[in-house]
Amino acid sequence: MTRFFKSLAIAASLLTVALTGCGKTTALSPSQLAEQNKPGTLIIQTVHNAEFSVPDYDFNEVKMAQLVEALGKKVASGEYTSEQQVFVAIIQTVLSDPLAYFTPISTRVQEQAEISTTGSALAVTEDGYLITNAHVVSSEQDDIKAMLADSALEEVAVSSCQNIWDDFGSGSYQEAVGALMGTQEFVQLCLQAHAKYFAHHMSLDALDTKIYAAMGATARDQIVEKGQKATVKAIGEPAPGKDVAILKIEATHMPTVALGDDKALAAGDRMFILGYPGAGVIDEQEAVEASLTAGLVSARKTMTDGWDILQTDAAMSSGNSGGPVFNEAGEAIGIATFAKVDPSTGNQVQGANFVIPMGVVNEFLSQANVEPAPSGVSQLYQTAVTQFERGQFKRALASFRQVSELNPSYPYVQDYLSKTQAALNNDSSGAALSTMGLGGVALLLLSGGTAVALRRGIVKLPKLTTH
Repeated sequence: MTRFFKSLAIAASLLTVALTGCGKTTALSPSQLAEQNKPGTLIIQTVHNAEFSVPDYDFNEVKMAQLVEALGKKVASGEYTSEQQVFVAIIQTVLSDPLAYFTPISTRVQEQAEISTTGSALAVTEDGYLITNAHVVSSEQDDIKAMLADSALEEVAVSSCQNIWDDFGSGSYQEAVGALMGTQEFVQLCLQAHAKYFAHHMSLDALDTKIYAAMGATARDQIVEKGQKATVKAIGEPAPGKDVAILKIEATHMPTVALGDDKALAAGDRMFILGYPGAGVIDEQEAVEASLTAGLVSARKTMTDGWDILQTDAAMSSGNSGGPVFNEAGEAIGIATFAKVDPSTGNQVQGANFVIPMGVVNEFLSQANVEPAPSGVSQLYQTAVTQFERGQFKRALASFRQVSELNPSYPYVQDYLSKTQAALNNDSSGAALSTMGLGGVALLLLSGGTAVALRRGIVKLPKLTTH
């Protein structure tokens, strides 16, 4: 019977929250926006286990002969005046175009490796539908090959580049590369050349991909252990395509993020990005919460396929991909997707970050037959956070307890229960002290005499008599 009435009380609270929240688009402070939406912002990790091989290579003799002939003409014209200049020109040309100058041979390098990508997501239904970027969860072979070439074959590439450097000898050729090209520039160009060659000629013999989603403060090395397996229900193409994916995990009473309309956004409007950026991770074993950055809408631009994308100066980095982007009302109006990179340096261009608007995301929600709806428990949690911020600790404690009843693993609710109870205890202590203090200044009527309150102590007056 007690459980029945408790269920009724929770249901009544959820209904009340839903009714009182209808139509409200009040602007939230950045801290309110973050606190209310952190539970529904998840961290995603996609893990690929691959068996693969790549062929070793020789230099293409025909292409090398053509290159030497072309450079000979430049020597004849006086453009190059030393053997060292010609040598460095050969190195730069060959490493800039490895697919032309590296010829595969029959010897192959066999490898097995695990690689992973990490991003962010937002929950949009209480039963576990999520939105993220396609590139965060992609298992396309070209994407996997590029990642394997960059990471799993790094040692092979370093060894090969070291052999090339040693072949220069310790004399004038190494000095020429250092003086005319730069040693670090040679190393970077050589490693990039090998990564490009490996990715192009790689054979993927076996690939197993799993996706995990975790809520709340989670260390990156614990996502697989603490997270839930996710399946892909709809997926687009990584940028410059519509970089959207819809995932599903098994869940009930899950925290969600409310969706909004991006159409009203204009240049100069504020927006907020919530997610798990890799730049904010100091230690892979450190449990990190979703973090918030703020900025302005810079422009609305059109992609080559004719759909719109939003540009913002709000900071984002690797790991933010797929996370929610909010308007001032705390509604998700898009997802973070990519930042512009300077091709000459490989560095991210500041202030050139891009957001896929919710209008595009909705296409994929429709493909997956998903109807986004804020969960009642999320609305109850947000109400509780507001009550806590207003100092209404008794109400907040009751609301947080109801959230915990519905979903004991609801992110951050246990922390709030502790903070709210501590605040109530402090209030009770303060009230007790106040009552004790008032006892010394209250006007008291005592049997056998009359007392008046003074600032310090009580003075007893003689008993009055009537005649």
